[in-house]
Amino acid sequence: MTQLVFHHDFEQLKNLPSGVLPIRLYGMGDKSLQIAHIGNMVLDRVRRLGIELNNQVMDFLTIAMAVTAADTFVLRKDTANGWCRSFSITLPLCQPDIWQANKVHLEQILHFLSGDIWQFNFQAGGQLPPQPYKLSGRTKLVDLRNKDCVCLFSGGLDSAIGAIDLLEQGYSPVLVSHSYKGDKLRQQAIIQQLNQNCYINQFSQFNAIAQPHLNNGGATEITMRTRSLNFLAFAVVSAYALQEVVQEEIDIFIPENGVISINAPLTARRIGTLSTRTTHPYFIQELQKLFTSVNIPFALRNPYQFKTKGQMIAECANLPLLQQIIPNTVSCSHWKRKNQQCGVCVPCLIRRASLHYAGITNDAQYEFNDIRQILTHQDRRDDLFALMNALRQKNHRNINQWVLQSGSLPTQQLNQFANVFMNGLDEVEQLLIENQIL
Repeated sequence: MTQLVFHHDFEQLKNLPSGVLPIRLYGMGDKSLQIAHIGNMVLDRVRRLGIELNNQVMDFLTIAMAVTAADTFVLRKDTANGWCRSFSITLPLCQPDIWQANKVHLEQILHFLSGDIWQFNFQAGGQLPPQPYKLSGRTKLVDLRNKDCVCLFSGGLDSAIGAIDLLEQGYSPVLVSHSYKGDKLRQQAIIQQLNQNCYINQFSQFNAIAQPHLNNGGATEITMRTRSLNFLAFAVVSAYALQEVVQEEIDIFIPENGVISINAPLTARRIGTLSTRTTHPYFIQELQKLFTSVNIPFALRNPYQFKTKGQMIAECANLPLLQQIIPNTVSCSHWKRKNQQCGVCVPCLIRRASLHYAGITNDAQYEFNDIRQILTHQDRRDDLFALMNALRQKNHRNINQWVLQSGSLPTQQLNQFANVFMNGLDEVEQLLIENQIL
């Protein structure tokens, strides 16, 4: 079991026992002392909301930071089975008693999310909510006036559709982004296109980044199953600030197509092949229960739970605008390697199938623009073969049992989950037939 000790006070992390990984929250670490850090710039971003958070929301942000740091700094390959890690996390909070009462549930949720074993030791003395900035000429605050909801905005195709649909329906969202360097450029390009299409002043944007740094020269984990927990934490922070301003209930929209959300395994060896369960219905359901228990009063909503990506595109409330935006959106799970979408991973192939379904030809450039080329690259065709294997099975397997392999689903909606998964496979099948692969 890997022991990690977190604190925002640098002095509390000195002289820890050998074998313990010290990690500073919301500040810089130290290479000479091998003190890692995460969230150095986060409090500055929170202050720009102009509202002081309550302790529950601040603690959830702190927990999300700690989880992301642990997930980043501890390598899966160093474990006995090459995958499941065990974490022992000492973490100070503002209200540790509230979270201690919900500790087991939190640990279970995180186990579902990452596949790891999580143990928390909550202590008093956590990072207090930062004092907000005041409106001045030097400091730009997030404009929360007249806004009415929060929407996750990654710069992906689904999140672009989610933003457009909300705006077309008359909502005024705060678009929340977890802004890595490359992501931010693409997000801002989409924001600019939204502003140029009559939505100016109808939405605001809040972005932040965790930026975990190990500071000992070691390698970091790339699977990052928990990376979107910070995304959700930033959404909760934004929702709290917005609720304080408008004094109304605030919903958090999580736009994700049902196929990726369900994350059904494409082969027997690919349980959770799409790399994250952050929008899986079971995760959202359990996180919502946790929020209720700790008095975080926001509803998590995915309006596209039973839509394929192709249906989301075809039914977008402003399709002409979406067609302009599509080349700036990113779906690829590997795009940062070459700053280009690969065209061969499962998310890329589902994206390409969805655009084919909707009759859209205006797309980004891929490393492999010709899908048939993938077949000649032995080291790049695993995901395509996995999808082809799933297509061979889809008319012979019990689909309800298939979608349940990725996690528990509500019984009364099981047929709907099965249908959206099948419809998504049908979209992929039509793409492969069109390209003479099937």
